[in-house]
Amino acid sequence: MFTTEKTVFAWAWVIFAISSFIIEGGLPLLCHDVDYTSKVVKLRSSLSLACALRRECIESIDANASHIYWKLNDTKIPQEQYHFNDTVSRVALNHFDAVKGYLTCHINIKGAPNVLHRFTIKAGLPPEKPTNISCVTYWEKNFTCFWDQGHETYIETNFTLIRIIKSLPNASCVSLKKNTCSFIFPDIYIVKRQKIIVMAENALGKVWSDPLDLDTYQTFTTGPPQNVRVHSIQGQGRSLLVTWRNPIELAPDIQLVYNIQYQMVGASKWIQATEKEEIINHSFVITNLKPFTNYTVAVRCIGKHQINWSDWSSKGTGLTSEAKPLAAPKLWRQIKNPDSQGIREVHLQWKALNKSKTNGIILGYRIWSENQCDQTLTQQDNTTSLNYSLLLTREAHVLTVVAYNSVGDSPKATLIIPAINQTGPTSILYVKVTSQNHQLLAQWKTLKQPDNGYIIEWCLFLDTNPCAEPLHWQYEESMTEMAYLHGDFLPFVCYNISVYAMSGNIPGNPCSKLAYLQQSYPTEGPSVVTHETKGTEAIIKWQAIPVEKRRGFITNYTIFYTSAKDENAVTLKPNVFEYTLKSLQKNTEYSVYVMASTVKGGTNSSLIFRTNAIGSEDIVMIVAAIILCFLLLITVFIACFKNQHRVKKHIWPEVADPAGSSMADWLQKHHSKNVHDLRILYPSNNFTPDFSPVEVLCLPLEDNWNDKTSSLQTAEGECSSTLSPQQQNVTNGAEMAGLLQPTDMDAYTVLEESYRSQVPDNRLSEEPLPSSSLETSAGDQVIGQNICDEEENGWELNINEDDLLQQIIKVSSYLKSSLNARELRDAPSPDGTINSGYGNCSQEDMAKPKDTGTLDQNQYNNHPDKPMQTYITLELLGLRLNKRM
Repeated sequence: MFTTEKTVFAWAWVIFAISSFIIEGGLPLLCHDVDYTSKVVKLRSSLSLACALRRECIESIDANASHIYWKLNDTKIPQEQYHFNDTVSRVALNHFDAVKGYLTCHINIKGAPNVLHRFTIKAGLPPEKPTNISCVTYWEKNFTCFWDQGHETYIETNFTLIRIIKSLPNASCVSLKKNTCSFIFPDIYIVKRQKIIVMAENALGKVWSDPLDLDTYQTFTTGPPQNVRVHSIQGQGRSLLVTWRNPIELAPDIQLVYNIQYQMVGASKWIQATEKEEIINHSFVITNLKPFTNYTVAVRCIGKHQINWSDWSSKGTGLTSEAKPLAAPKLWRQIKNPDSQGIREVHLQWKALNKSKTNGIILGYRIWSENQCDQTLTQQDNTTSLNYSLLLTREAHVLTVVAYNSVGDSPKATLIIPAINQTGPTSILYVKVTSQNHQLLAQWKTLKQPDNGYIIEWCLFLDTNPCAEPLHWQYEESMTEMAYLHGDFLPFVCYNISVYAMSGNIPGNPCSKLAYLQQSYPTEGPSVVTHETKGTEAIIKWQAIPVEKRRGFITNYTIFYTSAKDENAVTLKPNVFEYTLKSLQKNTEYSVYVMASTVKGGTNSSLIFRTNAIGSEDIVMIVAAIILCFLLLITVFIACFKNQHRVKKHIWPEVADPAGSSMADWLQKHHSKNVHDLRILYPSNNFTPDFSPVEVLCLPLEDNWNDKTSSLQTAEGECSSTLSPQQQNVTNGAEMAGLLQPTDMDAYTVLEESYRSQVPDNRLSEEPLPSSSLETSAGDQVIGQNICDEEENGWELNINEDDLLQQIIKVSSYLKSSLNARELRDAPSPDGTINSGYGNCSQEDMAKPKDTGTLDQNQYNNHPDKPMQTYITLELLGLRLNKRM
């Protein structure tokens, strides 16, 4: 056995019976003298238990105490907490905090576990001293005392009520409950003095209360009052009459005092009818109650010299009588658009009074309508419903509604309907509506707090009607700027919510807001159309989704447009219903999807279109080019029309008529051959050829002339002999044929048959050439001789007339292409200047004296650096060259 100061030691001599298995040799071994112990310990204290084996058992089972191990509630305790010798094994537990537990010791015999002993451990606390002892005596029933037991002990604790009376043996009562115990009638003693003590005891200790001295007579208490009744008082809506009877259990010669409490039906708090006043009668009037309200009443009593009240009586219920309605109904209106006569339908609505304000049963409502412009015009009516419709003119009206019951009318509710086009003050700055806890919460801000509160109204918002019926509304006090809306709101439905500030009886201008209790994605996408398609652009338009199908606020539109080669997207604001797609491919098919989105998702609609092969820019450019060309043509035409004489002069210049020139007369005088022979004029010879068609040559001077004639000689062959001046003229005529090229001169060729109608029959006009013709064109001047020096032209030309004609035709493009006179292109002169047309001869040449029919060679020798003009007369191809030349 082991003992310590702070631990509880338990010896357990165990006679272990090994009857469940056979030891070597097959003989059973029986061990006796088992001392089983159950322990109760203090909660959170230390605990030490031991398990011992008899030596004869040790020898039989071939095991000792070192083979013993411990478990607490089937949980093995660590071996570090074991202490053992050959026969005894001890375990120590610190801070045992279980209220109840099982501790077992086990031993292994040949590998098989066996339970040697099982301890039941209970933990608790010693009892606390009882306090607040009180006792009561019920007439001819019992004497009962009550006390407070203190803290919980967690183990079995007994309470004993001890009554000590002088000259009588002590009486005790063992309590089956923890805080009360009773002495039953007739074991009741009515004495002047007695002492009461309560003892508490358990396995861990015992404690007594302080003694209580009391007078038994004072402990007497009566039963509760009987037959409690509550009555309303006619004409006094705020009072109730309560009556009752004395209790049945009542000690003799006891004077009772009563106490009353009441409460409204459904309330939790009781109200005392009197605080200091003693009620000695069997009735009492409760005042300051609410009219037409149910109340519950209870009554109790006590003797004047006693210390304990009776129990409360059974409850009585009563209804106060009616009174005038306490408040005016809350009034609102819905004004419809006036007709052509200014008559408006006004739909009045008001809320039923709260039950606490009605003071009775509302029998109906009275309505007055008064025209502010003419107060004599009034309209009065009664109704039992909560709405009323009436027709008002365009002037302002005052509407009044009162509620009435059997006692009288409520205060007046007044509302002013403004005249047409008259508006009230604006005091609401903004309104915010949110969804919280499956309700709509409205919040607003005002410039100034109104004196008559706020009206919040709401209705359905539709495309066809921004405030569709039914109209709902509620009233809020002036002190608040937020309120939950009291209505049955549906999800996915748009509501139009407005807040009005009531200044007196006049509602101000509203501030409105749209709201959803719950949002979702639209049921359909927007209706999409292609407004206009260009080469690289397309205008996409769509219509807003109907409000009934939006099921939420549209946050944005997204356009997806794809082709076989690329895919693009663009996001737009919710108030945009048109967009131009740019940088598209021409002649390409596109698929367009327009998605309308809310906070919960989006729904789209699709469209397929093809861009044009030619864009509007291309069409504009083509049309612009056509218009520009057309304008240019018109401009050229107008310019040509206004300057037609100049254009005609440059394109179809006037050719002098050889028949009317002085040369014709001169040729008549110097005729040496018939008029059909070809005559070639030489600059240094005299000749008199006969011709009517003329070709004018502007011949170069001196060296250039020699070069030309030399070139002609090379082409035709050597000349036969020195020529006479007349022959020299013929030879020079051949040289002129070489000069017909446009780079050297301006030449004019006129065939005979082209001018045959201008020449008299085989006769030339004797008239000299008019001076006006000389001024108009230098090509009209007929030159008889060349300015070339005769000495430098001392060569002779012998050429066939057909060859000469062919040579002239060959070198002159005008003889090939035209039978009329043509103006050759500009040709450079020998000094490098440009001789343009027939008018490029010198001004001195233009200023010749009047033609006398003869040629003056000196007239031209004064200007050796100037070109001259020469006429060559040709017949048609049948002409022959005069061989004399």
